[in-house]
Amino acid sequence: MRPTPLHPIKTRGKTLGAPKPLVCISLIDSQELIICEEAKRTIQLAPDIIELRIDAWDFIEDVETSLSTIKEVRKIVKDVPIILTCRGHWEGGFKEVSDEAKFSLYEKAVKLKLVDYIDIELAYGEEKIQKAKELLKGTSTYLIVSFHDFEKTPPEEELYSIMASEIKAGAHVAKLAVMPKKEEDVLALLAATLSTRRDFPEVPLITMSMGELGSLSRVIGGKFGSDLTFAVGNKESAPGQIPVTKLKQCLDALF
Repeated sequence: MRPTPLHPIKTRGKTLGAPKPLVCISLIDSQELIICEEAKRTIQLAPDIIELRIDAWDFIEDVETSLSTIKEVRKIVKDVPIILTCRGHWEGGFKEVSDEAKFSLYEKAVKLKLVDYIDIELAYGEEKIQKAKELLKGTSTYLIVSFHDFEKTPPEEELYSIMASEIKAGAHVAKLAVMPKKEEDVLALLAATLSTRRDFPEVPLITMSMGELGSLSRVIGGKFGSDLTFAVGNKESAPGQIPVTKLKQCLDALF
C-alpha cells in the first residue's frame, strides 16, 4: 500500500493516483519529422503517459505548425495520455519561448481535446494560473502547476510550502523537482512529499529529486505520495532518469 490521493485523476484509461505510480516518458526532439518518429518508438515502450516537451521544438513560435505536430503525435500514440509542457527557460526549458506562443498553443490543444494535462510553472503567479485554469473548465484536461530547481534542494519546510502554494493557486496536480547536494536533500524531498500528501489528501502529486544522487526518489517516491515518475525512453529530459524497462521492473517489485 502507498498513500494515494482521495481524488485520483483518470484520463484515457490511466489513473494518476492509482495504487501503482504511473510511468511517463518525455519526447524532447526538436524537428517535426524526428518528433513523430520518436513518438512511434516511444509507444513501443508502453509508457503510461507521454510528455511533449514543446519548448525543445525549433518551430515552437509557429503555432499552427506546432498544433499540427501535436495532432500527428496524438494519432501515433492513440489513447496514451499526453502532458503538454512548454517549460520556461528560467526553469530548465530548452530555450526561451514567448508566452504568446505558449499559451496560444495550450488553448488550441485543449479545445481540440488533443492533450490531457498542461503544465504551468508556479512562477507565473496565482492570477495567471487561474486564468489558464479557466480554459480547462468543461474539458477533460487537467492543470499541473510545477516548480523546478536544478541547482539545489530548499529546506523541507520550503518544499512543503511550494507544493502548498501550487495547490492554493489552483493545481489539479502539484509537481516539484529539485537537485540534491547531499543524501539528506533526498530525504527532505520525500518527507515534504509525504507531509503534503497527508495535509492535502485530495490532490495528486508528482515529486522527484534529480541527478544520480536523487535517482532513488524516482523508484520509491510513490511510497511517500508521488503519483508519477519520469523514465528515459531514448533521451532523458532531466538528470537522473532511469531507463523505462529498468524502472518498470523496480516498480513491479515495490507496488
